[in-house]
Amino acid sequence: MPSTPLRRRRQRGFTLIELLVSIAIISILVGLLLPAVQASREAARMTSCQNNLKQVGLAVQNFESQRKELPPSRNYDHYTSWAFLILPFMEQSALRAEWNDRLKYYYQSDEARLTQIPMYYCPSRRDAKVISVAGDDILSPFEISGHVPGTVSDYACSAGHGPAGVWNWITSNGAMIMGRGATEPPTVPEGYYAPPNAELVSWSSRTNYASLEDGASNTILVGEKHVRPLRQGISPEDGAIYNGDHPANFSRCGGPGYPLARFPNDQFQNNFGSYHVGGVNFVFADGSVRTFDVNISTDVLGRLTHRNDHEVVTEQ
Repeated sequence: MPSTPLRRRRQRGFTLIELLVSIAIISILVGLLLPAVQASREAARMTSCQNNLKQVGLAVQNFESQRKELPPSRNYDHYTSWAFLILPFMEQSALRAEWNDRLKYYYQSDEARLTQIPMYYCPSRRDAKVISVAGDDILSPFEISGHVPGTVSDYACSAGHGPAGVWNWITSNGAMIMGRGATEPPTVPEGYYAPPNAELVSWSSRTNYASLEDGASNTILVGEKHVRPLRQGISPEDGAIYNGDHPANFSRCGGPGYPLARFPNDQFQNNFGSYHVGGVNFVFADGSVRTFDVNISTDVLGRLTHRNDHEVVTEQ
């Protein structure tokens, strides 16, 4: 019996129209999912930033517990800042030991100036690979230097508000202000530049928890600092965080005239700000971390940066 020829089964492929429809559907799904993925990543970065500030706040509390005083914003003009002084309480005792307290920032070792602390960086802005590239020069009529680079940070202490806060001086009204220092040979009147050959023989803070008369829960210690993208690594705005010579490197103000930056490219006003969407993180003297809307009243923000204005804060 003759065999019946096998019929080939015809395989049907995608038509061009079906392929285009499939691609369009996939594109729509990706477009719908991408914002959710980005929002999830930003939420994780926001949480990481808040945790950084939580650790900073805990370090400040432990510093105060040991020394019975809050860290000064800088132990003395030209020397170092709060960000270096609290390192032993952030498991960085070895790095702290690299710093010679008697010498100004400009004469410290590269290891002391350039070693970076990842916890001092907000992941929404950058990672810990930035050093200052310009502006960290001695501000003194007695001596000059070229740029001396140092590690930077996304966080700054609260110096209060008003002109004294901008310069972070002995009369500033924030929680962390310029400390008292004694040098050899003696400096000119208190708070002025130490001579080039002066060594800092002792220092102390001007504030403690008792001086936070408005209450620890109503006083900001440290917050995210406003830095414009094109000024990253440039002092005075984003210079070396350990350099106690340039207040804009390590401190910020709040209050009338010092609003939270709403966007990264906003005008620099020695103000706080972030690269998060719509919010800026702060740690308070009681250890709590709070996020403020960028549109918060400057009056309220000023009261929270002022340690003893005795004004009741009803909106936060």
